[in-house]
Amino acid sequence: MMGFNSGLDIGKSYYVATANPAHDHPALQGDVDTDLVVVGGGCTGLSAALHAAGRGLKVVLLEGGKIGWGASGRNGGQIIPGLRKSAKGLVKLYGPERARALFALALEARGLVLDLIERHAIDCDLRLTGHLAGAVNGSDLRDLEEEAECLAAVMNFHDVEMLSAAQAREMVNTPYHGAMYEKLGGHMHPLNYTLGLARATAAAGVTIHENSVALRLEREPSIRVSTAKGSVRARHVVLAGDALLQGLEPRVNSRIMPVGNFIIATEPLDDTSDVIPSNAAVSDTRFVVNYYRLSADGRLLFGGGER
Repeated sequence: MMGFNSGLDIGKSYYVATANPAHDHPALQGDVDTDLVVVGGGCTGLSAALHAAGRGLKVVLLEGGKIGWGASGRNGGQIIPGLRKSAKGLVKLYGPERARALFALALEARGLVLDLIERHAIDCDLRLTGHLAGAVNGSDLRDLEEEAECLAAVMNFHDVEMLSAAQAREMVNTPYHGAMYEKLGGHMHPLNYTLGLARATAAAGVTIHENSVALRLEREPSIRVSTAKGSVRARHVVLAGDALLQGLEPRVNSRIMPVGNFIIATEPLDDTSDVIPSNAAVSDTRFVVNYYRLSADGRLLFGGGER
């Protein structure tokens, strides 16, 4: 499509090609008043809008392009317990008490996602088959062993298992030196999850506008978000546009930089049991991480190659 996220080229993606039917939402026309305006129609914005509506707020959500066509509909679809920063890294940065709180927050987020999928019957190919972190060398394997020890000792998290090279090879047909297997991991179709979240959000009474780029945010005398053809005046605003806020909030502009990452989808494979017998989500310990999994229709979705 042309417009806000046309340059992202997601229209040609595997996820869009296998997306569930979704409602189109009209662009904002004219000026409206509401309790909360949310900018961004990905997982963050939709979840914020859904929960606010559940608390009785009147909510309007503005999406610059199509629902889920940013990061929410184009990611690896892997469910990995914890945060991008390792447990060891969290302890080093913040100390054990703060690290535990952050790790608990991440586990709560996982539980919330699973609860939303169940509560709203979201069809998104959810597979709770675990996540396997493969060690590409012996040093990385020792790092994973130390991570598992930190998870147990500091986070009181024991749902991890260290695997030998042979055990890892039984789960994924890649010659790792060993692996850390996280039982609470898994994978799903991220765009279908996001579209399901949008359906639940609309059903909760949230007004969603697609193709409505937020061009200006004013805070005085009251909050007002303007688009090309209208505006929303509200008591509260949530900015959930991630790297696509396009200068709407100057305080975050200097913290955004473009990083390319790529996923390729194979044709359906004749026998997926030869590739990832466990059907787990897999990533490795490289600095530029390889990550891969099987799709519901038997393709290998392989990601990596940052620029």
